[in-house]
Amino acid sequence: MDTIIQQFGEEIKENTEEFLVNIAMDNDESISDFIRSLRKDMDKLGRELCKYLIESLDEMIMESPNRREKWEIVKKKDRTLITEFGEVKFNRRYYKSKFNGEYQHLADKKLGIGKYQRIDRGLEAEIVDLAADESYAKTGTEVVDSLEISKQTVMNKIRKLDKIENDELNKPSEKKEVEYLYVEADEDHVALQNGNNSIPKLVYVHEGISKEQGRNKLKNSYCFSGVYSKAEDLWLEVMDYIDANYKLDSIKQIYLAGDGALWIKEGLKWLPKSKQILDRYHLNKYVLKATAHAEKLRFKLWEGINSLDRAKVKETFSELMSKAEKESKKRAIRRSRSYIYNNWEGIVNYYKDDNALGCSAEGHVSHILSDRLSSRPMGWSKQGVDQMARLRAFKFNGGKLKDLQKMILEKEREKYKEDNLVKIESKVVSKRLKKKYKGKHENIPSISKGIRRGLFRAVKSLV
Repeated sequence: MDTIIQQFGEEIKENTEEFLVNIAMDNDESISDFIRSLRKDMDKLGRELCKYLIESLDEMIMESPNRREKWEIVKKKDRTLITEFGEVKFNRRYYKSKFNGEYQHLADKKLGIGKYQRIDRGLEAEIVDLAADESYAKTGTEVVDSLEISKQTVMNKIRKLDKIENDELNKPSEKKEVEYLYVEADEDHVALQNGNNSIPKLVYVHEGISKEQGRNKLKNSYCFSGVYSKAEDLWLEVMDYIDANYKLDSIKQIYLAGDGALWIKEGLKWLPKSKQILDRYHLNKYVLKATAHAEKLRFKLWEGINSLDRAKVKETFSELMSKAEKESKKRAIRRSRSYIYNNWEGIVNYYKDDNALGCSAEGHVSHILSDRLSSRPMGWSKQGVDQMARLRAFKFNGGKLKDLQKMILEKEREKYKEDNLVKIESKVVSKRLKKKYKGKHENIPSISKGIRRGLFRAVKSLV
């Protein structure tokens, strides 16, 4: 190792002196050029040190008396591992157990390098983290300076995580006591590769609003997102989180705010002490649609809504219908009227309850989902939409690289257990079959005795 570091120091010294000469001679070089050059040298040093570490460990294992008792050397094998420094190429020994015939690269096992692992887990975590904000193609070109990772590989690393869970994040040491809890919900519409749409849902829980540097900020907000075939699955996740983080007996009221969609209203069945609050953004949108042809009546409609005078609202809609000439406009008025009537309770709750707050779900959908999924022209798979929505929620909730790395390791362990279980079951089935058909084989002379030539192999393949 001393030799590696010494050579590196000499190269850095030479490169720095050469850079100083070039600057003195006005060769149009800047500090940025020096930093880029230095970064390449640092990456090269990183690759050399990784190679040295792995191969030195392999030598130590080979010399170990404990190894001599349990493992015999089979051969040496080359391997490449993609890291933050680039491709690290190294050589280590392959061993066979003297007790059960198992084969292992002991150095790989000691360093936590998986059997078929091509990319270091730390780099895998960086790939997934960057892909949450950038396209797969851009992630592949940016994550490692010295090489390009294909967008298919980037996608595979996310697929490997399967259903991205974030229930381990921010677990409290003890449950909190709050009087009021706020739950807000909305959805995004994402174009799929097959021409259809996928609708990832977004729900977030918070404890109210605080002022920070003159701006409103949600207190202790926590987000859930994904593509759910059943709304109840999402609300069960939300309820599990609330139950794990808050003392339910201390909660006086849970406010469920949204645009009044049926899947959002279903949350009222699952959240105790909950009441609906209608999102003002969507209410305003329907008011604008209804009064686009008669702006003078817009003030009257809002007056009826703000005073909770349903008779006045009904009267205003009658006037709007009488002034509408086109059938398309009448349909828009009917839709707006139905929307307001169906969500009247949510409107009343907003005005009558002093603790009710406005809903910021539209902005959260834009920031958490749309920025990555639907604001740019791209086609997704349904699985891709679900995983990306969950990944974005994971990051919103404070998920870090170390959390992703832990998740990657857990998924690998799960897969290893599943693969081993399949192997064990396969061996059991094979034993049973051999036992079951043993008698049949013994009835065929060519198999049960004699020299095993071509006839043996031919008959054996048929039974």
